[in-house]
Amino acid sequence: EKEHSIFSTPLHANWKSSKINIIDTPGYDDFIGEVLSTLKVIDTAIMTINAQNGIEVGTEIIWDYIQEYKKPTIFVINQMDKEKANYENTLEQLRNRFGEKILPIQIPVDSNNSFDQIVDALRMVNYKFNEEGGKPSKIAIPEALKDQVQDMHNAIVEAAAENDEALMEKYFEEGSLSETDLAHGLTLGISQQSFFPVFICSAENNIGSGRIMGFINDICPSPEQAPNG
Repeated sequence: EKEHSIFSTPLHANWKSSKINIIDTPGYDDFIGEVLSTLKVIDTAIMTINAQNGIEVGTEIIWDYIQEYKKPTIFVINQMDKEKANYENTLEQLRNRFGEKILPIQIPVDSNNSFDQIVDALRMVNYKFNEEGGKPSKIAIPEALKDQVQDMHNAIVEAAAENDEALMEKYFEEGSLSETDLAHGLTLGISQQSFFPVFICSAENNIGSGRIMGFINDICPSPEQAPNG
């Protein structure tokens, strides 16, 4: 009646040549048992954080079990289009609670009602969305954000290189990694819980969801790569 989930529900999405299986879990703490049952069988957890409220009690509870089960995890800051959305405060809360392993992949150009651009530091692209959301166009990164985005990109590359000795040597020698090497290092890192990527979106307006699906498809461990796979 209240249109809230009370059971975990399986569904799937076809993305490129892959079939991605998804299990939607209840958001209320009263149904934590459904969440725990799901955590035991998934390969990657996606923790959605409300950009208006930040870290909540349920987030803390689920995090403890993610650590216990050693599950690769992505954080997604959702509802970036809402009036009280605050990306900086939410990211700071994530870092304060979950440590330096928090690795932001994206930043907004604007939030609240103006949220229609996402700068992706992994791909070094600024995605511009129209009112219908969906597939964005690519435009120049705002000059005021270029230094910040470059620092974020460097942190992502370093996080990828740290998970493989050969990649680390290559990174020191060449100062960068190829797209293939970067993807390999990121897959290793997220599998080993060396870092936890942070994405942003407005699910309601379909802004940013495609990029998250792409990261799941390209980077997140497949069943045979997952720690408990």
